[in-house]
Amino acid sequence: MINKRTVGGTIFDCFNYLLMLLVIAVIIVPFIFVINGSLVSETEFMRTGGIILIPRTFSPHVYEFLFKEGSVFNSLLLSVMRIVVGVPLAMLLTVILAYAMTKRNMPGHKALMVFLIIMMYFDGGLIPFLFMVKDLKMYDTFLMFVLPGAVSVFNALLLHNFLNTIPDSLSESARIDGASEPVILMRIILPLSLPGIATISLFYAVWHWNDWFTGIAYMSQAGVQPLQTYLRKMITAQTLQLEAMSQMASLRAPIPETLKMGAIVLTTLPIVCVYPFVQKYFIKGLLIGSVKE
Repeated sequence: MINKRTVGGTIFDCFNYLLMLLVIAVIIVPFIFVINGSLVSETEFMRTGGIILIPRTFSPHVYEFLFKEGSVFNSLLLSVMRIVVGVPLAMLLTVILAYAMTKRNMPGHKALMVFLIIMMYFDGGLIPFLFMVKDLKMYDTFLMFVLPGAVSVFNALLLHNFLNTIPDSLSESARIDGASEPVILMRIILPLSLPGIATISLFYAVWHWNDWFTGIAYMSQAGVQPLQTYLRKMITAQTLQLEAMSQMASLRAPIPETLKMGAIVLTTLPIVCVYPFVQKYFIKGLLIGSVKE
């Protein structure tokens, strides 16, 4: 039997479509303005006030200035290395912690959970953390980018909820066959946890990519700055500083507004390119474990 659509149902569907199109436009149009504002000539930018839907001119001057200044390549390489090293390290420690949290019969399990909850809501503060960094000789080193944020309790709890959806019978069958806990984790749990692992990996990657405070607070060397810290310095630079940079790059300094838009494009483009490849895992990883039967 074919159910015919009622007039009310058709109107409701049309309203939903229009609402979704409006939401998409509200999200996408500002990005179009930013991209076009970074690619048009300064004359058109000043004439339109930066509100450019269809550009009439094209000028890559902003990106030429950012790349020819010299430091952006080192900062970009540092940010990429931070993700390449930091995300696998964070996932290794997070998987181990989340797997331990699923073992309710493990000695000290309740104490571990209480300790992790306290860690998630309280910390020692910025000044004690700075002294600890200096005592551990991590100040001005690459380790500062990957070790302090290697484990997030919140991400471990998310992965813990995902691991709880895997039937215990699989692990019990493996133990009967003589498999050890590392073998169970590597050959059974991890292959079944790819959506959750992809989701948490994306969280860590975005955090590493967007973090600019570490480069300012714990790095005194100009050459040890991630991309976000470098671009923030470019955005907040005064006119005299931009003129000095332009002399080093042998280019005329762009106006600050177009420089900000170019910095936004450079910082968001890599994440936008990676996100479609992990989107299906991202959605599934967030939903699994949220519904209890």
